[in-house]
Amino acid sequence: MNISASLVKKLREKTQAGMMDCKKALQESGGDMEKSVDHLRKQGIAKAAAKSQRTTREGLIAAKVSPDKRSGVILELNCETDFVARTDDFKALTQRLLKRAEALFSDGGQAALERMRKDESVTEQISNVVAKLGENINLSRLSALKLASGTEGKVGVYIHPGDKLGVLVVMAGDHGTKEEDFSLLLKDMSMQVAAANPSVIERQELPPEDLRREREIYRQQAKGEGKPEKIIERIVNGRLEKYYQDTCLLEQSFIKDQDKTVGELIDETARKLGGEIKVQGFLRFRLGESAE
Repeated sequence: MNISASLVKKLREKTQAGMMDCKKALQESGGDMEKSVDHLRKQGIAKAAAKSQRTTREGLIAAKVSPDKRSGVILELNCETDFVARTDDFKALTQRLLKRAEALFSDGGQAALERMRKDESVTEQISNVVAKLGENINLSRLSALKLASGTEGKVGVYIHPGDKLGVLVVMAGDHGTKEEDFSLLLKDMSMQVAAANPSVIERQELPPEDLRREREIYRQQAKGEGKPEKIIERIVNGRLEKYYQDTCLLEQSFIKDQDKTVGELIDETARKLGGEIKVQGFLRFRLGESAE
């Protein structure tokens, strides 16, 4: 099978493996990118692809919460160069679209994005800025979070300096008279999601097929390392626990205190507030993810 140089380059960017290793993996996997990544990982050549760490387009991430802090919206607006992304016109357009998204948003996801793209006021605003700045501009992503009906709590927002990474977190809990403690925890959760990039809140949310895939990769890795068959299952279980600690928010080490987990931090704060605190959901947008 003829493997293009661009496909090899893309696999190298995903895995940091050598060019010949990537080409061979693609040939043996019939050009399938996901299978090629697994092939390299099984051989110990590459780690799991961290695709959210790479940016492929320029632009800005913007987010905001409602005045009552019960909902929030986040979007990604792309352009061709960072120079244009830093102009006042592009920044102003981003904020206008964010405000419009907040007004239009109801059921979220792709439906809300399509409504935005078809909204005449939105298309006109984008067209005007395109004409002025001379670059193509695209609203690539839009989503929102909302506190569950009938529950107390807040939605928090964090935008990393540079506006290339944004997070929304919704956290339920009755903070009573200790609103400052609750808000501080919400801020910490937002920064945790930004820095540690969890996939889910707790391990029960991980798809079974993902766990089966990880188990098989760890098993092949152990065999490739020459580990005795009788201890391979123990090694696999140990590496799977590390996988949980990397991907599950509540099991991650807290970024401000590595000696405690995020779950332990939440429990400590809940005891202090005299109630229960639960992270209901989060969204994390890093510039360029939608183009991958």
